[in-house]
Amino acid sequence: MSLMKWMRKNNKKLMAIVVIVLMVAFIGGSSFSFLMRGSGGANKAVAYYGSNQKITHNDRRIAENELKLLEELGAADLLRRQDLRGLLLAELLFSQSRDVAGLMEMARQTIQRNQYRISDKQLKELYENRTVPGDIYWILLREEARSAGIYVSPQDVGQMLGRSMGESYSQMMRSWIGRYGVPEKDILATYGKLIAVLQYVQIISSMENVTASQVRHMASRESETVDAEFLKLEASAFADKHQAPSPEALAQQFDQYKANVPGEVTAANPFGFGYRLPNRVQFDYIALKLSDVAAIIKQPTEEDAEQYYQQNRSRQYTEKVPADPNDPNSPQVDKVKNYIEVADDIMAQLRRQRIVTKAEQILQEARGIADVNLPRAMDNKEPTDEQRKEKAGNYAKIAQDLATRHSIPLYSGTTGLLSAADMRSDKYLRRMYLTNYGYNPVPLPVVLFSLKAFGDEATVLHSASPTQMFTSIGPAKDPMSASSPNVAGQIMLIARVVAVEPDAAPASIDASYSTQTLDLGDPSAQKDKLFSVKEKVIKDLQTLAAWDTTSAKASEFMAMATKDGWDQAIKQFNKVYGEQAKADPNDPNVFRLDRRMGTQRISQADLEVLATQLSNTPSGETYLNEARMESQLADRLYLLAADPNSASQLPKIVEFKPERSYYVIKSLSLQPLYQEQFQKMKGMVIGREEYGQAQSLAVVHLNPANILKRTEFRWAQPADEPAKDKERKESKDAS
Repeated sequence: MSLMKWMRKNNKKLMAIVVIVLMVAFIGGSSFSFLMRGSGGANKAVAYYGSNQKITHNDRRIAENELKLLEELGAADLLRRQDLRGLLLAELLFSQSRDVAGLMEMARQTIQRNQYRISDKQLKELYENRTVPGDIYWILLREEARSAGIYVSPQDVGQMLGRSMGESYSQMMRSWIGRYGVPEKDILATYGKLIAVLQYVQIISSMENVTASQVRHMASRESETVDAEFLKLEASAFADKHQAPSPEALAQQFDQYKANVPGEVTAANPFGFGYRLPNRVQFDYIALKLSDVAAIIKQPTEEDAEQYYQQNRSRQYTEKVPADPNDPNSPQVDKVKNYIEVADDIMAQLRRQRIVTKAEQILQEARGIADVNLPRAMDNKEPTDEQRKEKAGNYAKIAQDLATRHSIPLYSGTTGLLSAADMRSDKYLRRMYLTNYGYNPVPLPVVLFSLKAFGDEATVLHSASPTQMFTSIGPAKDPMSASSPNVAGQIMLIARVVAVEPDAAPASIDASYSTQTLDLGDPSAQKDKLFSVKEKVIKDLQTLAAWDTTSAKASEFMAMATKDGWDQAIKQFNKVYGEQAKADPNDPNVFRLDRRMGTQRISQADLEVLATQLSNTPSGETYLNEARMESQLADRLYLLAADPNSASQLPKIVEFKPERSYYVIKSLSLQPLYQEQFQKMKGMVIGREEYGQAQSLAVVHLNPANILKRTEFRWAQPADEPAKDKERKESKDAS
């Protein structure tokens, strides 16, 4: 038979072969190999969890399809509308197509607003700890809920969706069935698995019960308040500034408290002495004053203002007003402000915008020049700090060149070693924020202290990578600069960290370092600021030496107030002791009658929440110590006010070592929580506390690393069977 005749006779077989070959060429060799594995390949274990439950290729394919279906059906949005637990679960399972930065910020605001015991670090770990694909987490959570006996029937799911969708449920379900070709029972069953997972999260994170004593304690702290009038006498006001402690006393004080954080009050350290040095950074900067930029911008014209008015008339200059000005209940109508009414405001706004934009352009140019030669990561290996330092541009030369080019003063320099507290006490740095690190402006210290060199104490940036040494950040500015009536006193800057000092006990009492901030050409500004450990120790010893003297002065004042009245006693006290006690020479009265109205006690639980939320926050320990001192003082005032004999004991002297002060109390009044009030609010307190605890524990339960650990997840070995089968085979061979 000839070849042509054979081909005509077998043309159908030939066409089938050609189609198969084209399919192989199209889908690729790896896919073809997968197809050729047959059912044995699809059911081959890729991982294990629990005692020896396996996850196969087929399991993962089903899980991927379920997640895809759930996402298409809007399950992620449904979860996010639940609470923080739902939001966290949605982020774990459906985050790949989400605006992560925005949702992280939403979660963070929810945590802070409701005072959940969740830190920024815990929140970020939900993303950093993901080491396996999302379908694996779905399988593990789904099976964990099933093993716990959590099951939501398709009927219950249908009722839940029906309640949430109302009349549109039937129409929506028909649309889903037609679009995805999945029967209604399968859609409801898949949705039921997700709801079961969420219910299990709720159950497992709600195991901690609130006791009756806790409830009463929380209710009383929330509702009971204390009003107090007092004179506060600080021991530093009576310290002998010229007293020189002996070298032995200095050495003993330093050695005893060198490792303590300043302000950390304990039973062994009631005055809160401490000389541990905080985290510090040193940075280069290039700064400019917006008032200087104002002189070089192109001034807006009347035409610019009129054009802006026309473009924004309906949005900014139209308001709803009553149709009848004399009748506030009359129908609302649109009222458009005339151009003449707003012309001056528009001109000022356009001018501010141009100033800010020009300043940003100049500093962006400076940043580009400074960083243009910085080495980049190669082969997943980051360049070293020394390599970056070698290639970083010269800030001083860049500032000089740009000042000449733009005809504007630019200021450059290097700060001393600054703590976050140093920055927040500086009149410029405390107002500096960066706007390109998330949805809300981020304080400059938060970005500067995100360096990996600070280890576990580094601040957490949710929507940006940590700062790198010798890499410019900014421009940083005051967020109010775009809306402030004038730009006098406003600056903008870029910065780069050039040195880092993690917190540590000082090497010796003679340790000192510069705390110089920005030099903006002000001749009256203090130069060469230094922090000296020895000077701090001396001041503490001088204050300690004046402690008994302060007690005597408190008794002296109380006697004067009892005899001559409080107003006259305060006047006389300022006359006798005011000059020596003044920290500010312009302060007319050092001693004055102070009031604390509506003071509430702070619970230990609230302090723990604050400690969690302030972790990884620059100067967080300082704020926490201040809160603890406030709590102790509130407790002291409350105990005095709760004493039935308190009125007859006033005025009274109260020693308060955490603030190194004595209080002379003039009056105290307590607004207690009555039983009737307690009964009314008890249920609310229980519900809120249990709910808050459950929300806080959800971030632990849904931590990706915790999921893998508690389910004993492990990838399969290269062999098809687990390790115990290998051991069984070895045992058989040995026999």
